[in-house]
Amino acid sequence: MAFNPNAIFISPSTITDFEKCPQLYYYRSVYRTPRGLKIQLTNPSLALGGIVHDILSQFLNMEPAERNERELLRIFDFLWTGISGEKGGFSFAEEEKAYRERASQMLKRFWANPHFKTTLSVKIPSFPKVEMGNDIILTGKLDWIDKEEDFYHIVDFKTGKNEEKDDSIQLPIYAFLVSQLFKTDNIKASYWYLDKNEEIVSFTLPDLKETAEYLKKKGEIIKMARQTNSFRCQSGEETCWACREMYAVAHGEGKLVSMDPVNRKQEIYIFPKEGISKPEAVPISEELPF
Repeated sequence: MAFNPNAIFISPSTITDFEKCPQLYYYRSVYRTPRGLKIQLTNPSLALGGIVHDILSQFLNMEPAERNERELLRIFDFLWTGISGEKGGFSFAEEEKAYRERASQMLKRFWANPHFKTTLSVKIPSFPKVEMGNDIILTGKLDWIDKEEDFYHIVDFKTGKNEEKDDSIQLPIYAFLVSQLFKTDNIKASYWYLDKNEEIVSFTLPDLKETAEYLKKKGEIIKMARQTNSFRCQSGEETCWACREMYAVAHGEGKLVSMDPVNRKQEIYIFPKEGISKPEAVPISEELPF
């Protein structure tokens, strides 16, 4: 795919952000700090989700013969240091200990499933891209995809406590992405709620044509917003529950606790337990912003 300076990238996370509030989308996807980096918030739940995903990504990129429980735990111990203490939004040692134990239990559930010990994933680009037309490009970050007979099976690892709704857009979008990459409609999808379930839970996908139309519509709306710089808060006020904390960080609040200028190209902030100065602050989501 040739470089397109006018390209607008859409994904499950960017669409969800825009639907919650255009200003939230702006601060997550458009805004850059004076260092040229994105801004991101963290808290213990987000840190937990991020680290479990990173551990499983590294582990599953290994050849099946190299996958063993000792290596899984080694990766766990090594990566946890990157979110320990304030970097993960932990306020005290007992809080971090409790979240580390949750991560450990998730990895135990994962290791108990023999499928992921021996199965090779289907290789796709780390940043897969599908052209939707009119300078709109679909992308996404898939946790796992393998092939079962004639079907491609997408599995999304979930680390939060809440289950996805039946009308969730994430897996339908991933299914459409995979259908375009491999030119097939033979796709099935599942969630794995690692915080509570021993087994994978299947998800009923809608018709791929419906998903394609949905993506084109949302892509055009986001493209117009970017072209006209129209990112007003959906509440009509300065901020709302969805964008308030990101707005606060962009305007000098929050505390910078870590920076990744190479891979995710972001600055990561936390708020003290007393919260931000703006009223009615709402805790940020337990789910990952990608």
